[in-house]
Amino acid sequence: MILRRYLLRELANPFAVVCGSLLLVFTGYSSARFLGEAASGALPARLAAVLIGLKLLISLDAIVPMALMLSVALGLGRLQRDQEITALAACGIGERWLFQAVLWLAVPVALLVGLASLQVRPQLYQNVYRLEAGAERRFDLTRLPPGRFYSDFAGGVVMFSEAADGDQRLQVFAHADSGGADGVVFAQRARQLTEADGRQVVEFLDGHYYQLDPSTGAQAGNDVVISYRTLALRLDEGQVVVRKRRKATANGELAASSNPEDTAELQWRITAPVSTVLLGLLGVPISRMPPRRSRSGKLTAALLGCIVYYNLLAVAMDAVEDGKLPAWPGVLLVPLIGGLLLAVLIVLPKWRRRRA
Repeated sequence: MILRRYLLRELANPFAVVCGSLLLVFTGYSSARFLGEAASGALPARLAAVLIGLKLLISLDAIVPMALMLSVALGLGRLQRDQEITALAACGIGERWLFQAVLWLAVPVALLVGLASLQVRPQLYQNVYRLEAGAERRFDLTRLPPGRFYSDFAGGVVMFSEAADGDQRLQVFAHADSGGADGVVFAQRARQLTEADGRQVVEFLDGHYYQLDPSTGAQAGNDVVISYRTLALRLDEGQVVVRKRRKATANGELAASSNPEDTAELQWRITAPVSTVLLGLLGVPISRMPPRRSRSGKLTAALLGCIVYYNLLAVAMDAVEDGKLPAWPGVLLVPLIGGLLLAVLIVLPKWRRRRA
């Protein structure tokens, strides 16, 4: 019991450090997109921060298994380097006991990852899609950056302004895609107002409206140019409709669907807890190293193993979605291959010792 607690502490400390480091790396990667959209005015800064947090929580089902494998390689690698594993073996405590000790950490972590992947992940994605859909329908003229085209809101409208004067925009061009004749608006000034009923209105001042007829032949030449003092464009601020996407679909609906893309998504969720235990156990044979050697080689091997494993998962998922891989075992084929590799790494040293 004392040895098990000691080993768990040696694994838990690097697990916390590695997990935090991977979360920071992923935060920097995912924030680049949302902060870029916030800088261009497509997203409010507060909404961008919320989306970054949600994406970070979604990534836990992939980050935590990787962190567990790296922490096992680091923790046991230190014990190998300081010859503590050799001392344990001399006392009759072999590698089987190390696997059992790793399972004491890997199984609870896998249960949490399974809960996050199967239950929390769809809800988080639903919130992400709802917030993104709301941002697309919410237009704020004050976020329109001068000198740039802006088209990240609903209605098929593209706007461009040359300069800004407080909340107003100067020398504004707007194009509305109505499906028929193209309408182009030019205004000396534009501002956004709120009507008594709460609807948002973009008011164009002192400009021209060009209605361009796309027809050709005898029907061509019906273009219209209208000069105006004030032109109001009422924005549709109706209820946000979130398009259904499989990443936000419940597990029961995915299981009942015959669509291979739904099957691949469900299998991805199932592999998350399985991958946690598998990668944690794979860290034990990776940690084998001669005494007094650096741990950097084992850390590199573990990191490469994680990269290869998740790339194979992505390839298998695409193959299932395209029908190139049967639904069974489908994405689960990758953990099965990983299990066979683990068995080989366990049996191979024993076989070599017997031959020697």
